[in-house]
Amino acid sequence: MKRISFLFLLIISFAVSSHAQEISGMNIEVTANVIESIELTTLQNMQFDDIQPGQEELSISPILDPNAGRMVAKGIPDARIRLSYLKEWTLTNDRDNSTLTFYYQLSGNDLENQSNSELLQANNRNLQFNSEGEYFIWIGGSVNISNAQPGNYEGEFTIEIEYI
Repeated sequence: MKRISFLFLLIISFAVSSHAQEISGMNIEVTANVIESIELTTLQNMQFDDIQPGQEELSISPILDPNAGRMVAKGIPDARIRLSYLKEWTLTNDRDNSTLTFYYQLSGNDLENQSNSELLQANNRNLQFNSEGEYFIWIGGSVNISNAQPGNYEGEFTIEIEYI
C-alpha cells in the first residue's frame, strides 16, 4: 500500500512597528502553527479489462466502474479541504519511449460509496472530511490506444489535498 503524507504550514505572520519618517524601533513577531498532516492511502489500483481487437479507447468511470482506482485521505475530522490534480499525463512505453496521453477523472465522497460519489474538477475548494476524518476518492479516466505500440506504459498521477 502506498502512503503519502502531506504537512501544511499556516502563513507565518510578521508584525513590524515603524514611524513615517523615522524608524525608532522594530518589533518582529513570528508565529507558525503546524496543522496535522493529511495521509493519502491507495486502497485499489486502477485496472483495465482485456483489450479487444479493434478497440481504440480504454475508459474507466470513477463513479460507475468497480475497476476504478480507490484512495482514502485521512485528516482532521470535519475539516474543509481543497483537492487539485493534473487532468492529463503522458504515459511512456518502456520499450521504445512512445507515448500515450491519459485523461484522468476523479470522483469523491465523504462516505465509502462510489455510486453516490460526485465528479471532481481539477481544483475543488468545497470538500470536507467526514466525522472520522476521511474522504474517499475514485480514479478513472480514458486513453486513446489506436496508435499504441506493444509494451508497458508508465506514468504518474499527481493529487494535492490541503486544508482551507
